[in-house]
Amino acid sequence: MSQETLIDFPADIAVKAMGLNQNDFETLVTQLLEPLLGSQVATVTTLSSKGGKYLSVSVRFTATNLEQLHAIYAALRNEPRVLYTL
Repeated sequence: MSQETLIDFPADIAVKAMGLNQNDFETLVTQLLEPLLGSQVATVTTLSSKGGKYLSVSVRFTATNLEQLHAIYAALRNEPRVLYTL
């Protein structure tokens, strides 16, 4: 049975991970995604919460297929320092 998606691949995707703004959270997120993105060029942007306690890290890349997208979200969900993903 094939799985139908609402996304046509390859697709420009932005993944967002949020966590406490400590211990180089941005580096953690990019290191988690590097093996899954391969040689793709990703754009990384960050935004601190108003009080500076939390950091949002957005990674924009071209997703090649649904499996890659699932693997990226799984890697982020399995990291205890990542509190939320979008």
